[in-house]
Amino acid sequence: MKTLNEKSTVKVEGHVVIKDVDTGEILLDKYNAINFQLFAYAVAKALADQTNSSSDGYNISKLAFGYGGTTIDVSGNVTYNDAKVDGTATTGLYNASQDNSVSPAVDLAVAVTEFTVNNATNQPYSDLECKTVLDYAFPADALATDNAGSFDTAGNFVFDEIALITEAGTYLTHLIFHPIQKSKNRKLEILYTLRIRAGV
Repeated sequence: MKTLNEKSTVKVEGHVVIKDVDTGEILLDKYNAINFQLFAYAVAKALADQTNSSSDGYNISKLAFGYGGTTIDVSGNVTYNDAKVDGTATTGLYNASQDNSVSPAVDLAVAVTEFTVNNATNQPYSDLECKTVLDYAFPADALATDNAGSFDTAGNFVFDEIALITEAGTYLTHLIFHPIQKSKNRKLEILYTLRIRAGV
């Protein structure tokens, strides 16, 4: 009897669109970086239905926000830092945004509110769409209007890096981009798509 030993390549790529819900303006349309070591680990743990020591799963749970991904000089030139996706030692954000609605403040990570799996017919890939909505009055200590004078102040909630994280707190992705302010007078929709391919 012939032993079957089929080998398959699994690939994943991420893409993010951030949109102003009221105006329809696309604020960001960009591909992101994947932490392949942690992504592979999370997939294996999720397939085995295993959790960490705190009984947290490895399913995607939240979107983390930060404000240390870029540097802007006096002339307005933007320098983009490298994505932090090299294994476990350098995982995370440069500067995590803070949720000041609780005391003490904690790193700001917003729940993914909607998951959609799109299975491409007769194609070796599926898309996982992760949607997060930042409503008008969020965060509670954000500025009233989109007029922040400083991009490096946590309280102004100008973010330039985001990452998908699992329930267990594993950082799967990291995306750095031009700064975007979330003020109380605007509602933002973030659509984070992961395309997972197998065998190609």
